[in-house]
Amino acid sequence: MSLQNNRPTHSLIGASSMHRWAECPASVRMSKGMPNTSSKYAEEGTEAHELAAAILNKEPVNVDLYPEGMLEAVQVYVEAVRADFGAADFAGTVQIEHSFDLSELHPGLYGTADCVIYNSSNKLLRVYDYKHGQGMAVEVENNEQLKYYGLGALLSTNYPCEFVELVIVQPRCVHPAGPIRRHKFPSIELLEFAADLVEAAKRTEDPKAPFKSGEHCRFCPAAAVCPELFGRAKSVAMKEFSPVKSYVPADLKEALMWADQLKGWIKSVEEFAYQEAQKGRVPPGYKLVQTRATRKWEDINKAAKTLENHVLDSEVRHLYTDPELKSPAQVEKALGKNIKDLVATLTVSVSSGTKLVPEMEPGEAIKLDAQTEFSAITH
Repeated sequence: MSLQNNRPTHSLIGASSMHRWAECPASVRMSKGMPNTSSKYAEEGTEAHELAAAILNKEPVNVDLYPEGMLEAVQVYVEAVRADFGAADFAGTVQIEHSFDLSELHPGLYGTADCVIYNSSNKLLRVYDYKHGQGMAVEVENNEQLKYYGLGALLSTNYPCEFVELVIVQPRCVHPAGPIRRHKFPSIELLEFAADLVEAAKRTEDPKAPFKSGEHCRFCPAAAVCPELFGRAKSVAMKEFSPVKSYVPADLKEALMWADQLKGWIKSVEEFAYQEAQKGRVPPGYKLVQTRATRKWEDINKAAKTLENHVLDSEVRHLYTDPELKSPAQVEKALGKNIKDLVATLTVSVSSGTKLVPEMEPGEAIKLDAQTEFSAITH
């Protein structure tokens, strides 16, 4: 099963999103053409996976380039993998970042497992998934993403395999079973899962595929424009609760359960609307404006020297949050109003960017340049 080079790195029906598209097949149709967005958490996870692969491949690594605590977390995963292929009974192969292609089962089924180890001494195939996230503990049993990876590894390696062991390593999230969780079962069960995988993939191609909202909506690319979530938001918002009026406890429970999901949906809507406005497609009744300008030192070294020349040595220490000079506002507070005119000569007012606000709010709308306007018309 060879990999194709002319396709996206991540499939719309890939393993990492299977829990969502298997529950809500319409999400795949809605996600097509949506802008690729990323969060700092996703970027950090990608960086952690790259670090882990480099260490396991014995490549030179400058650990100083990585965020604090990342190496320690990644090392838990690295040591788990090394312990398995370093076991006394091990005789086989290790593949880091193992790519596979299941398009012969159904177009669009492909992906990459973090690590695959085959032990020929007991015909055991181990498939690892490193989770750098700390927000939600992931279960290893009945994990659709892991089974997807397991099936990909089983069919692409074609090793004589009697058992498969799926391994989740999640060092930054507390779980009763610990950071390393394993699930071993006969390999024939993955072939049974293959039928479920193909059936779920086919459902996503139905033009009338149904929507289904739930906790899987959290990371859906189409959440901002999803009619199901919009309807759910209206339904929850219309419910009224008051201590002086009778209410249905079950309705209150449902509203609380959905509150967190809808917070995520609202954030998705706001981010999508802002991206559209930046492209020239400003939502009716809204405008892009500059964020409020804040004062910054025009030249921090010049500012520090100038201020030191105008205050007593005993006061200099109050100007610093070791080792940098405090902000203009903090310096004024430390030295009093009599320094305000001097500070003004050393600072500039800078806007950190733009924001989308209702037209009725203060602030002049930013005029889009001709290139942005042309892009908005032609895309």
